[in-house]
Amino acid sequence: MERLYLYQGALAVLGLSFLLNAGSSFAAGDWSLVPLLFAVSGAGLLLGAGYESLRTDPAEFTISTGSLFIISGGACLSLVITVLDIVFSF
Repeated sequence: MERLYLYQGALAVLGLSFLLNAGSSFAAGDWSLVPLLFAVSGAGLLLGAGYESLRTDPAEFTISTGSLFIISGGACLSLVITVLDIVFSF
């Protein structure tokens, strides 16, 4: 598997966790600045990851294995914690 797609997928997962967090805040009636910023940044991460995965040549993309592992692990951890927060808050 190409490292570019793993990296961009991890960024998309981070964007999804931001959007889920903002969505749960909106559902609870909290329309303050922080959830709005989370929604904008999550959408930006999703769109940016999609754009970069389509426009970047996978052969030219370089990232170390450790950095890829850290960003992927952080993205998965962020998604799991966000889902658990949503499940246990309702």
